[in-house]
Amino acid sequence: MATRSYYEILEIEETATDSEIKRAYRKLAMKYHPDKNPAGAEMFKEISHAYETLSDPSKRAAYDRFGDGDLPEDMFGGFGMGDGFFGESMFTGGPPPPPKAEIHPLEVTLEDLFRGKKLRLKLVRSTICKQCKGVGGKKAALHECYACNGKGVRLSARQVAPGLFSQTQVGCTVCNRTGKVVPDSKKCKRCKGRGVTDEKDTVEISIEPGMSDGQRIVLAGKGDQKPGQDPLDLVFVLRQIPHSKFTRLGDSLSVKAQIDLAEALCGFSRVLLTHLDGHPLEVSHKSGVLKPGDVLRISCEGMPQEKRPRSRGDLYIVLDIKFPDSKWKPGSALTELLPQTAWPTPSSSTGAPAKVAAGRPISEDEYTARMREQSRNAHHADQGHEYQDAGSGCQQQ
Repeated sequence: MATRSYYEILEIEETATDSEIKRAYRKLAMKYHPDKNPAGAEMFKEISHAYETLSDPSKRAAYDRFGDGDLPEDMFGGFGMGDGFFGESMFTGGPPPPPKAEIHPLEVTLEDLFRGKKLRLKLVRSTICKQCKGVGGKKAALHECYACNGKGVRLSARQVAPGLFSQTQVGCTVCNRTGKVVPDSKKCKRCKGRGVTDEKDTVEISIEPGMSDGQRIVLAGKGDQKPGQDPLDLVFVLRQIPHSKFTRLGDSLSVKAQIDLAEALCGFSRVLLTHLDGHPLEVSHKSGVLKPGDVLRISCEGMPQEKRPRSRGDLYIVLDIKFPDSKWKPGSALTELLPQTAWPTPSSSTGAPAKVAAGRPISEDEYTARMREQSRNAHHADQGHEYQDAGSGCQQQ
C-alpha cells in the first residue's frame, strides 16, 4: 500500500468533488498506463486503487475515517464478525459466478397461446473471436493484470450501517475477471482486445398451444459468450397482452355474450361468438329461463392443455339479457302467456288506503347524476349552507 494519501496520489484536495476526482484520475491514468509507460505500472496500480476508493461515497467515507482505505482488523470484533464473516475467506471459491442466462420479456396474445405460434427473431450476440480464440491478442503478449494482481477480482468495501462496513469481492473491470491483460499494441485487430465479436444470428421460438403467461422458453447456448465461459442461455418470458373479450384462468376461458329477452325466456340456438382460433361457435339452450348474469358452461371449448392440445378446459359464457326499449308495448296476448305472480299485499299500519303513484323510467346515467347531486346537497347542508333544489322537489297539495 502506498504511504502517500489517496488524495496526494491523485494530486487533488481532500475537498475535491466527484467530477474533479474523475478528471484527475483520467489525466494520471493516461500518463502512467503500462501500455504507454511500462515504468509506470506500479504507479498506475496506486492511481487505480485510489480512484476506486475515492469515487465511491461509502468507501471514501471509510477512508476519511480510518485513514488508510482498509477496514480496521478489529472493526467487527465487538460483534464477533471477523474476516471469516465479511472478509476474503468468505469467498474462497473465487468471485460470484456470472449469470447463466439472459432474460427477455416476449409479448404474446391470447390467440397465440390458444393456437400456438412460431417466431423467428434476428439478434446480435457476442461470440468468441475466431482470430484470437478469445485471448484478446497474441497469447505471448499476455501479462498479469496490474489492477487486480492477476486475481481477476478485487476487494470492495461497502457500508451496511453507520460505522459498519463489509468487504466483498467484485470482478475486476480492467481484465474482465480473467487476471490477464494485453498491451494496446498487441491487441487483436478484429475484436480490439475484447476477445469476443458481435455476430448476427436468427433464433426460432416455438410457442406451444396451452402455454401460459409468465412461462419461460429456454434456448440453450444462444446467448452471449465470454472468454473462458460457456455461452449464456437465452430465456424468453411470455407476457400475455390482456384480451378485449376473453379472460383466461388456467385451462378455462370466460367471455361475455348478449341474448335478447325472447331468447332468455324461450331458448335459442345460434352462433353466439367467434372463438380465439377464428371459428364461429354455435350455442344451443332449449330449456329453462335465463336471467342476467347466468352462466352457460361449454365443455372442451376452453384452453388447450400444454403437451396435450386435444384436451381442453371449459368455456364459460356469462350472459347479459337485452331487454326491449321503453317504447315497446307488450300485447295482451303476451301478458296472458307469461306466468302471473301472486304478490303478497303489504299491510297498512295506519289503516289508510294505498297511495297510487306513477313511476317514470330513467336511465342509469340519470340515476347516477341525481344521486351525486343529492350527495352534494347533503354535504352543503351539513356545513350550514342554504341550498334550494329548483325543479326537483315535490309540492304538497
